[in-house]
Amino acid sequence: MTPRPPEALEASLRRHWADSLAQAGVVDRAGVLPDLLQRWREPHRAYHTCQHLHETLQGLQAWRPPFGSGPLALALFFHDAVYDPRRADNEEASAQLAREALGALGLDAPTLLTVGRLIAVTRHAARPEGEDEKWMVDLDLSILGASPVRYAQYRAQVRQEYAHVPDPDFRRGRLALVERFLAQGGALFHTEPGRAACSAAALRNLGAEAQELREGPGAGSGGCE
Repeated sequence: MTPRPPEALEASLRRHWADSLAQAGVVDRAGVLPDLLQRWREPHRAYHTCQHLHETLQGLQAWRPPFGSGPLALALFFHDAVYDPRRADNEEASAQLAREALGALGLDAPTLLTVGRLIAVTRHAARPEGEDEKWMVDLDLSILGASPVRYAQYRAQVRQEYAHVPDPDFRRGRLALVERFLAQGGALFHTEPGRAACSAAALRNLGAEAQELREGPGAGSGGCE
């Protein structure tokens, strides 16, 4: 996959943002987007960047035309807005930021609650229940079904984000995550477009990574999601 130049990528993100707000019936008069993009550009990020955000939004555009739904697209914009691999409450903090920022734009209370709920499911701690939750999980995990080249890049990027974790500990944690995903088999993705686009490739990618991680040091870089 050839990465987009930063300028083209962020121009696409601005278009997606305008479309998302239009569907929600609000206007960004408070200038929320520049702060939001600055968060996605933070120097400690390698995977959880504008590239990941763009990939999820492109997936939404391709899998669910016309472009998504207001709450779902807005939740994607905020789902990793707060990201620090050393803290355990990134999703909760991202949801709170979304409620504050979108509330300032005049988004109604029920939609704010929906956005927060959709962000929370990206903890991947439980199976999604509602239809939009299923879309949110599939889009967030779509990287698992990427091409082998992009998947290798993703693994290296996440390892970079967890550079503070010693390699043996990192490998154990990553293997536990990969095995948890593998155990879900064909149920890893929850929407028909997600299964069609990602399921087979994801199981191949995860299976190959699990084998490498079990072989021990020197078998390749891993990473926590």
